[in-house]
Amino acid sequence: MARRNQGAFPWWRRRQANRYQQGNWFRSAPMTTPRHPMWLIRACWRSGTVGLLMLLVLGGCGRSPEPPATPAGLANAELSRQIETARSEVLSNRTSGAAWGRLGQCFEAAEFFPEARICYAQAEALDTGSARWPHLLGLLLLQESPEDALVQLARAVAVAEPTNDFSRVRLVQALVERGRFAEATNHLAVLLTNQATHPAARLELARVRLAEGRATEAIDLLTPCLTNPYTARPAVLLLSQCRVRVGDAPAAAALASKAATMPRPFNWPDPYSREVQNLRQDLARQVERVNSLVIQRRFDQAEELLKPLIERSSDHPEVLLVLGRVRLQQGRCDEAEAAISRHLEATPSSLNGLIQLGLALMCQSRWTDAGKVFGRAVELKPDFAQAHFNLGMARIRTGDTAGAIASLREALRCSPGDARAHSVLADALASSGQTEEAAFHRERARSLK
Repeated sequence: MARRNQGAFPWWRRRQANRYQQGNWFRSAPMTTPRHPMWLIRACWRSGTVGLLMLLVLGGCGRSPEPPATPAGLANAELSRQIETARSEVLSNRTSGAAWGRLGQCFEAAEFFPEARICYAQAEALDTGSARWPHLLGLLLLQESPEDALVQLARAVAVAEPTNDFSRVRLVQALVERGRFAEATNHLAVLLTNQATHPAARLELARVRLAEGRATEAIDLLTPCLTNPYTARPAVLLLSQCRVRVGDAPAAAALASKAATMPRPFNWPDPYSREVQNLRQDLARQVERVNSLVIQRRFDQAEELLKPLIERSSDHPEVLLVLGRVRLQQGRCDEAEAAISRHLEATPSSLNGLIQLGLALMCQSRWTDAGKVFGRAVELKPDFAQAHFNLGMARIRTGDTAGAIASLREALRCSPGDARAHSVLADALASSGQTEEAAFHRERARSLK
């Protein structure tokens, strides 16, 4: 019996008992420092203390990771300095979520997105009570990993302060864009409970109702959105689509024409994204000035502003895009293609970049290639009227009349008041023998001019 009782205990427990009885407990170096590491692992396993085993195995893995280094070739000296300063702050306090987050913002401002994602993830892990880091991480992930992005935005909403409506607005917008209307509606109910006339919430709910075929309800929802500077233009465009659905074509055309004259709206106010924008404000201001000069067709002045931008930030996506725009307007279409292609290598989902590249290819009479590019733009944004119109034009040039008609109809669905689209569609319909419908669109084009 005594032997069986001894055998019931693991061997290491019997050795402990013997040494305790001999008074050697505190002198037993082999017990505190075993001769072989497998001794302690076997002991934990045999005694059932698996949690201790895991703690021992993982104990050396708790150190904070090394912050990403500043990538080589950053031409913007100010952003480079900001990254180095933020990185030093992380190195001096590796457990500070705010320090990691600030470094992530600097990387994002410099367009180093993989490094920014690493920093935001670490900031979120260390600063679990802040909505800032999952919010920014979610926005970064939207294009390449939408599901992960939605998870991050939902985390931001879960810990957001009551005054923060923008995290929920961005989550709702992402859900609506992906057709997940039930989830979006739950979040919209929260926003509208807090503020019944919330313009951004009513705009997104109107999109849901229109997609559900409830155009009349969508029209009612849009009223407060028409006077808000952040929602007015998209609300007018959406209202135009609603009028088409209820059979009021003249009102739809008038609204689409009105939207075309309205300034491009800013995104719904987002203080977290604004922090990142402020870090790169200098470059953004200069790019905007070049774009303004291009619109005014003052190409010589645009060229003068471009020179220092190219010298300082020749690989920056926005600089490459504006360079492509200038070259396209100057008729230097092969140079425009080269610059915009480099822009798209850095930002593959850039709708503006895809449109500009397609136009550069059309400028070179490469109609098939242009059609493929415009097709990518339509896939990314199915309600992008300009992309549908350009795709229709490219298909006309390749002899695909049926495809062109389909694209032009989609363009008019998105923007019913586009006189040019009505005119081109009328010609395409006439060439295919659909004379009655062609006459209707030709008349619509005349009434809109």
